[in-house]
Amino acid sequence: AAEKGGPDKPAVPFDPVKQFEHIGIWTAQKQPSERFVAATKVWVTDFQKHPYGVEWLRSDGPFKGPNPHIAFRVENIEKAAEAAQGLKCVSKPFDAGIARVAFYQTDDGAVVEFMEYPGGSAKTPPRQLQFDHIGLITTEKKPNETFVAATKVWVTDIAAHPYRVEWLRFEPDTPVQSPVRDQPHVAFRVDRIAEAAKGLKVLIEPFDAGIAKVGFYQTDDGAVVEFMEYYKKSKE
Repeated sequence: AAEKGGPDKPAVPFDPVKQFEHIGIWTAQKQPSERFVAATKVWVTDFQKHPYGVEWLRSDGPFKGPNPHIAFRVENIEKAAEAAQGLKCVSKPFDAGIARVAFYQTDDGAVVEFMEYPGGSAKTPPRQLQFDHIGLITTEKKPNETFVAATKVWVTDIAAHPYRVEWLRFEPDTPVQSPVRDQPHVAFRVDRIAEAAKGLKVLIEPFDAGIAKVGFYQTDDGAVVEFMEYYKKSKE
């Protein structure tokens, strides 16, 4: 808000790393402690209690796949959407209980949610890990893909995406199996993968992915998590 008699405060640049709130993933399975969002008739879990910011969504209708989205907390939805480029509104702002939210789609097809918490002040989740990106599976070729030989997958440039979305397109003979092969994942930057991965199921042991050493793991509730040890000159 503007100070009395003074000019408006300058807009704070959008920071997807600091403003990351959660990844939303649709599931056909009932989850513990679901709550019902009347506005959308969807059952959701509490992502704020999830150590990796995962929100599970479930509809009473037919399951159509994970259909993931990435959410960011903002001070004002309308201002954030106006400042953003290339966003198509797919759901106007509505009351989701804990926050006012709206959904948008990027030019490359990723679904983005903006969350405006009551009081005009977005709350920082008590998450210890630093968000890096979400990974989404696709069968479509994307501009400027690069090939990761170790896993035989084409990936897009995380740092070049305004919402830090990585698209993954696997070759038919990839050694990667489910769930990494067919589920979205959320990735975090860590100093030591071995330390961060304690207590999680190993899906893919750490390997050289070019920009970083990475490993894939699974949580007790089925979410896929990637931990990344960036090489010093590659941290973006």
